[in-house]
Amino acid sequence: MYNSPVLFDKSITIVNKFTPRNERRKFVVISDQAGYDQAKSFTSEIEGIVPVECLSINGMEDKEVIKRVILSQKMGTQFYIAAAWNNAVMIFSLGVEAGLSEAEIQTVIIGPKRRYVYCMKCFEVSEVEEEAEIAECDHCKASLEIGPFYSIVREGYIGYPYIPIGKEEVGS
Repeated sequence: MYNSPVLFDKSITIVNKFTPRNERRKFVVISDQAGYDQAKSFTSEIEGIVPVECLSINGMEDKEVIKRVILSQKMGTQFYIAAAWNNAVMIFSLGVEAGLSEAEIQTVIIGPKRRYVYCMKCFEVSEVEEEAEIAECDHCKASLEIGPFYSIVREGYIGYPYIPIGKEEVGS
């Protein structure tokens, strides 16, 4: 069974700085307000090497424009996304929906990343701190140990319920 790539806090597509993939025919750089400086710096660095198309977006209202730009590209195009987390996830998802692979996308997240944990007790997803090893489920309030594995299907790290020391129920 094939599962489409998902953008998560430790995704292989997330980089600190864009790297030109010179074997590609064309570059498309998509940025929001937060990623504009990063995108501008990268495009000036690669100017004249390969054809570059830039798209600056305002957020969710530009969804159809982004989809149209992605779908109009030929095979061999490399996509670069410089944006805040929510916009980056939206652009990444539109790209994957259009058929892009993780190898064709590089993403620079401006600002904090988001991290999610999937509760194995109530089967809901909660947002947690970026480096947290334990968390409390927002839904059932269970204490969760955050595992090292990210579930693409559940869109979160697997959270294993446990009873913290000092919180055992009396009489059980």
